[in-house]
Amino acid sequence: MLRVLVVGFGDIARRGIRSILRNPGILLMECGTEAVTAVVAGIRPDVVVLEAGPRGGGARAARLAAEAPGTTVVLCSAHHTDMRVYPASGGCYTRPLSARALIDGVRG
Repeated sequence: MLRVLVVGFGDIARRGIRSILRNPGILLMECGTEAVTAVVAGIRPDVVVLEAGPRGGGARAARLAAEAPGTTVVLCSAHHTDMRVYPASGGCYTRPLSARALIDGVRG
């Protein structure tokens, strides 16, 4: 089972993400941005879907990816038309944000 932690989104966005990622092979969990480091260290999710916010959140996503080796970090937001993916294997790439891109980014 793929463990996906959804971090920092508002209620409507979380509902949309849950709807997009609803699959028997995915376990969705949620937490706020203030607890993300401790939660990631505690549960070791396979993927973190992180709310970028209006400022972009790239530094936070890169730091999280570096601190949690083996975890894919997907950075996206309603404020941006692109999403950034930091695969567990390293590196980073950007894609236009869509339901299909989110699914692909999570599934790696």
